[in-house]
Amino acid sequence: MSRHFPLSEMQFSATATRLGLDNTCPQNLMANMVRVEEHLEEIRAHFGNKPVKVLSCYRSPAVNIAVAGSKNSAHRAALAVDFTIPGVPLIDIANWCGKSIEDADQVILEFDSWIHLGFTLGEPRKQLLTAIKDNGKTIYVLGFKGYKL
Repeated sequence: MSRHFPLSEMQFSATATRLGLDNTCPQNLMANMVRVEEHLEEIRAHFGNKPVKVLSCYRSPAVNIAVAGSKNSAHRAALAVDFTIPGVPLIDIANWCGKSIEDADQVILEFDSWIHLGFTLGEPRKQLLTAIKDNGKTIYVLGFKGYKL
């Protein structure tokens, strides 16, 4: 694992802990997690080596169900990370990721609370989205809604 992102952090899930679910990343997905970590190191370096707080990377199938994640979530393949950088505006992080991480499949500013950075094993869609709640349902808006790009 990388210098700043230990395996324990990349597998951590508050939901798994609360519900007693196993969230151990299978060995065959570790290369995906390393890819994500390399990008997190790049993000950390760009933002002055400020600590990056990982909220979620790998999600086991049981954890993904428990958090009501998409059945096709890149988190299930250890190809996505939800994170923040305390003290750095989310829009700054989202804009930089969208412009600088060429193999990103998705950069999503989620609920004004964190950034979702997703990758794929195929051709990246290069989606820049905002996730918002509308009457209790998550909807995705093209671009970073409410922010100037």
